[in-house]
Amino acid sequence: MKLGNMRNILLLSAVALVTVLAPYAHAGCGQYRPASFDAYPQHQLGLPYLLLAASDTEDGNPAVSGPTMVGTWKEQWISVGSKGIPDGTEIDAGYAQWHSDGTEINLSGLRSPLTGNVCLGVWKKTGPWSYQMNHFGISYDTTGVNLVGPARIQQWLVLAQDGLATSGKFTIDQYDEAGNLLAHLQGKIVGTRVTMETGFEKLE
Repeated sequence: MKLGNMRNILLLSAVALVTVLAPYAHAGCGQYRPASFDAYPQHQLGLPYLLLAASDTEDGNPAVSGPTMVGTWKEQWISVGSKGIPDGTEIDAGYAQWHSDGTEINLSGLRSPLTGNVCLGVWKKTGPWSYQMNHFGISYDTTGVNLVGPARIQQWLVLAQDGLATSGKFTIDQYDEAGNLLAHLQGKIVGTRVTMETGFEKLE
């Protein structure tokens, strides 16, 4: 009986210890600290915080109704007025995503990943249906080993009122690491929105 009682006492002591230490189990996550209460019987309880639910915005502006540039786009870039490149030459084609926080990402389909084919950027709304975008890519030579420098790409786009197409112009300025301009391209860009109904479409 004495041995059984001793086991029960040890078991209860262990349970009590675990219960006391449990609040500290989250100490490494979010700098958790146990709440301290004074001895006054009507201590003030923490009040709940009310947070405004997130809504669709454009460039930090209040939510707007109607179509926006936010979404995924299939794009085609056509040379117009680029030195040494005939007008109508396809410069690039690929996909882009415009995000509601004013950021953007572009995936080039006609540029080898070895040379750098992902660009990151920002955008703003400049009118009821017009937008401006500024983004940058990092270019390497054809070996994918030697860094060439940053490429600045700008777009000025108009969104169709049904929200399913865009058109506008672009410029591409390729620099070396010393800031020297190596190439300048320009032209027109057209885009179609990618939806749940979008099926196969050739890239070029």
